[in-house]
Amino acid sequence: MEGKAATYVRNRHQANALLESGLVLAEMLMERQEDVSGEETEEDVAKDRWIEPAIRLKRGQRVEVSQRLYRDELGKLQFETANVLAGEGEEPDAEIFITIEPEPARWNLNKLARAGFGDQADLIWNRILTVAGVPEEEQSELVDSFYDWVDDDSVTVSADGAESDYYEALTPPYTCKNGPLDTVGELVYIRGFNRNNGVILKGGIWNPEESENRQISVSGIENLFSLYGSGKINVNAAPREVLLTVPCFEDVDGLIVDTIIEEREGLNADSPTASAKARQNARGTSGFGAPAVEDYHFADISDFLARIPGISQEDANIYLTVDCDVYKLELEGRVGRVRRKVTAVVQKGSGDSKTSSATSTQSNLVILRWQEET
Repeated sequence: MEGKAATYVRNRHQANALLESGLVLAEMLMERQEDVSGEETEEDVAKDRWIEPAIRLKRGQRVEVSQRLYRDELGKLQFETANVLAGEGEEPDAEIFITIEPEPARWNLNKLARAGFGDQADLIWNRILTVAGVPEEEQSELVDSFYDWVDDDSVTVSADGAESDYYEALTPPYTCKNGPLDTVGELVYIRGFNRNNGVILKGGIWNPEESENRQISVSGIENLFSLYGSGKINVNAAPREVLLTVPCFEDVDGLIVDTIIEEREGLNADSPTASAKARQNARGTSGFGAPAVEDYHFADISDFLARIPGISQEDANIYLTVDCDVYKLELEGRVGRVRRKVTAVVQKGSGDSKTSSATSTQSNLVILRWQEET
């Protein structure tokens, strides 16, 4: 038993160390994106496995990478290299998993107020809640109570809103924030969002008190939000569930959103419905010296509008971007059966952050948030 305990403690310590290594690798990739051109060939990628993910980062796209480690004859973990290889089919002794995602792939929750988006905030919330399945007649309580929670006054937006007098009558009582949220999970304290233990955040039955044939199932909205970024949605990185909530992409079957994803990933490159750029890129990515990483991303908003018909410049200016300087990192270190996970938000820049709790790494990266899984 004592031997097993010692092994667990050692593996846990090493898994924590792998998280630090994962952060270093993430920093390296974010620095490398400044050096790659996107024209690197397959020969270049064969020599340097980090070129391809660096290119994807440069294009504002989500990146997932991993690194395997094996124990040497002394029992020390070593990164997999040409000199440190496992036998065929042998499982690695340890692994690092890294996901890097632009934070503008989701809505900045603190911007979704009239002070941030003006009247368009109502349109965004309507799309978010409609896509989630919340009945339209019950949406105003959620939206107006959110506005009251984040604004800096004590006056209710409407009869459906809520200020401190509402929350102080609850058990236990608390006061209205009247300021920006510190976490997305804070939504659960807001009138309407706290219904059925926050069902709107995680998803489930909206009205379990009704008979089964009248119950409404809603999808969780928690993963649609961030607390960082300009507030606009990055069309190169946003997942389908976020794109569906952008007001100017509204259609019955989600065809606009599907077209965006097909275009930016080149999934329709061989189809006559693809844009001229997608078809041209598909023809140009084969042969000696051709770029190893196919380029279908939207270079800028003008490129996006040229390839996705039916979207106005005005709407694009309000809701959309291809820029990013804030990223969400998901790091995982595994040693044996021990796993340690961290979710972090980092910002590229000089280290001059408005977030008082932000800390800088050794490189040009600022950690805005660091949350370890317990």
